Amino acid sequence: MTRQLSSRVGLAALLLGFSSAFSIAHAAPDPLFEPILQDIQQELPPGWQFRLPAAVPSDSDLYPFISQASDTELIVSLGLTPDCADTSCTIGMIGATNAGPIVENWPPEGQNVTPVELGEGIQGYHLLQGESDAMNQLVMWQQDGLTYAIVTMASDPPQAEFVAIARSMVSEPPIRAE
Repeated sequence: MTRQLSSRVGLAALLLGFSSAFSIAHAAPDPLFEPILQDIQQELPPGWQFRLPAAVPSDSDLYPFISQASDTELIVSLGLTPDCADTSCTIGMIGATNAGPIVENWPPEGQNVTPVELGEGIQGYHLLQGESDAMNQLVMWQQDGLTYAIVTMASDPPQAEFVAIARSMVSEPPIRAE
């Protein structure tokens, strides 16, 4: 899934501006996901849960859409335009899977992998892939019987702010299949 996620997002420019005052004190996903919450519930395989961040600080308007849905994965992408449907306008992704190489080779290893504590006893991993303008930043963890990943297409925001988004996902109530 790491390779799939990073290959889908490698061309987009990061226009997401993160605030150092990021807070995880919300009781619901960021309102930007409101238009697709029902779609997410309908696309989830039976018994699955899906987690979204409490906040996605941004200097730009973002438009979420489901970019991949199957019986083994669900990926919600963030686009820069309302009609975005591909990687040319995608700046980030949130995904969950229960199959594939990422699950089979857990935990991730490598030179650019840093373990991070996400709260609630969950160990996550911060990864950097690519170089300079083609840099992807990921945070991955396992929860609810799934492997989650969030991805942005640059080394910005700083690792601590990006990990804070993952922490909010870990602690947010999950969305459940209908």
